[in-house]
Amino acid sequence: MWDDPRALNRLTRLILAATLLFALWTAGRTALDAWFPFRQITITGATHAETLQAAHALVPKLRGGFFSMDLASVHDDFGRLPWVRNADVRRLWPGRLVVHLENHRAAASWNDRALLNVYGEVFAGTPWRSLPRFYAPEGMQKEVARRYAEFAGIVAPLDLRVEQLVVSARQSWRIRLSGGVSVELGRDKLHERLRRFTDFYPRAVAAVGPIPRVDMRYPNGFAGEVHSGPGTSRQARQAGEA
Repeated sequence: MWDDPRALNRLTRLILAATLLFALWTAGRTALDAWFPFRQITITGATHAETLQAAHALVPKLRGGFFSMDLASVHDDFGRLPWVRNADVRRLWPGRLVVHLENHRAAASWNDRALLNVYGEVFAGTPWRSLPRFYAPEGMQKEVARRYAEFAGIVAPLDLRVEQLVVSARQSWRIRLSGGVSVELGRDKLHERLRRFTDFYPRAVAAVGPIPRVDMRYPNGFAGEVHSGPGTSRQARQAGEA
């Protein structure tokens, strides 16, 4: 080809045409950005101070105008901000960019290293004291969140709350309720066993006093540890219909 003048001329014309097209495209994009910039950027939905601060710091870094801005990239940038579960980014003619941020709603602490939202999704954050504590193998987030909602509804009539939920590596479940009551549920029939706890526990407490530890893995009742005095305890069993 290098010995063929015609081929070289064709190649030269192609390079010049590509260079001209690129220059025209660049000039056109620059003109569009100048003629149709975003004159207003509105951010809604952010309720956490950390999110607002990060969002406002991101705005000056956005590049492009109404027609040239890469909205997919902007969506990803806002979606990575602290406490943001999802970002919706839209253009509004003639020069407005609207970003709506959906916040994570924390339901619990997850393994003391992150937070779990109400959808069973783990996200970065520092747990605080009043949050329920969940300890479970990774990958069980959605099931644990679902079970938590179920358990909370079952014990609510007793004016109790689920403060801690533990799932062992062997899939055995244990919960700690407000007031310090620990309830062992085991690996199966979790709903049935906790229902039985709410039926039997008030009567057992009325009969023998506070029972801080309860084992519901019995078919027709439960076993519990009763404090009978300072530094002493004894085992109590309560039978009944399953």
